[in-house]
Amino acid sequence: MGTAWTARDEEAFSRRGWSLQEAESQSEKLQSAGNAVAVDRPCTEGDGIHVLTSGDREVARAAGVEVLQTANQCSRFVPASGAASRMFAALHRTLDPVLENSLQQQAQAFPFWSNNQREALEALAPAERAIQARSWMLDAETGWSHLPKGLIPFHWYAKEGVSRSSFEEHATEWSALAGNAPLHFTVPERYQAQIESIWDGSDRITTSVQSPSTDTLAWDVDADAHARHSDGSLLFRPGGHGALLENLAGIETPFILIRNIDNVVPHRLMADRNEEQRVLLGRCAELASQRDVLLGRPDRGTKQWVEDTITWLRPFDAHAGDTADADALVALLDRPVRVAGMVLNEGAPGGGPFWIRQANGRKVPSIVESAELPEGGLTGGTHFNPVDLACNVQRADGSQYDVLQFADQGRYFTGQKDWNGRSIRILERPGLWNGGMDEWLTQFIEVPAMTFAPVKTVFDLLDPIRRG
Repeated sequence: MGTAWTARDEEAFSRRGWSLQEAESQSEKLQSAGNAVAVDRPCTEGDGIHVLTSGDREVARAAGVEVLQTANQCSRFVPASGAASRMFAALHRTLDPVLENSLQQQAQAFPFWSNNQREALEALAPAERAIQARSWMLDAETGWSHLPKGLIPFHWYAKEGVSRSSFEEHATEWSALAGNAPLHFTVPERYQAQIESIWDGSDRITTSVQSPSTDTLAWDVDADAHARHSDGSLLFRPGGHGALLENLAGIETPFILIRNIDNVVPHRLMADRNEEQRVLLGRCAELASQRDVLLGRPDRGTKQWVEDTITWLRPFDAHAGDTADADALVALLDRPVRVAGMVLNEGAPGGGPFWIRQANGRKVPSIVESAELPEGGLTGGTHFNPVDLACNVQRADGSQYDVLQFADQGRYFTGQKDWNGRSIRILERPGLWNGGMDEWLTQFIEVPAMTFAPVKTVFDLLDPIRRG
């Protein structure tokens, strides 16, 4: 029996382009609280993680350079819709002694202060400095915690006397790698105009906002009913980074590099990271070319073609050899490609690379978040997902893959959050690089740890790596 939605509910669904079936589907997912991913084993070196030889790297680098030097071939996509609230969350409670000491001794070193603020903090005694810094950072009107993360200045360049935000640093690093190739950010609608003003209307840098159609319902755990505002209207929430799959589908270049908004470095470290981007991109181009050659071979369907195709597919699908049917093998081949960089896991929170068993019987390498795993977490995993991907979304004939058709809609997330003092269960769509790319041809390669420089908390901005 379906939910007894009100006329007001149905109007809210209509504004988002939803059918009642969409609302019912979300309701069922919220009440079931989700399912763990069927993990077979962690990907490790030689078993899902590829460690490139120096020769492999040279070949891949050359292929990457060729893509970058060819017009209209490559773009970067940066999810940047999130607020900076989590960065500053620790400041709302009593800090542990180590962080409190950092705040007292180094608060003036945060890169986002004005010159006057920095001088004022330097003049204060340590305890007073920490109190003042906390007050400025959390101020409801002028503080930083309510802004999008990309607008927070991450680096202070003392020689030039300027600070630069994550948006600015991404643009600088991308320009050094790819010249005038397109750069795209997904951003909060409220701040879209402000963010676009950073580049004075540059037509190579574009933004988009998350579509309201990707919003999700929430479940009031205490009331055992859909979460509603005090006026009775339903609570709708953004559908997580998986909701950005529609934004990704709007990118028209054959190759797309994806990186998170908080993974940036100052200028002095950009050249080394860009070298790794050339390798990552080139590896993706090699695999896409090999896929296209197999799909276009004149002997397609012959015994030799079947054998060659199964051999090529096995690293992407452990059960590829279960069929010798040419049409079935073509269906396994004819997919977008992604190459994801993986760093050795040193305890960072987040997802990792695993072999998983899909409902359709395939066993494939996949990025799995800790929230998707059975109890036990990332046990046995050797590598961590820093969200550094090179993707190919175009066939040899120039047609684009519809990336929305290659997502596993069964890999949605549920989780618990506090909302106005009530416990709610939230729903997130299959993650952009998790379930959202589960049906892609996926290869993981090991990349140096220096390629991963995230800012998860405000205290990360005190790391010496942030010095310009």
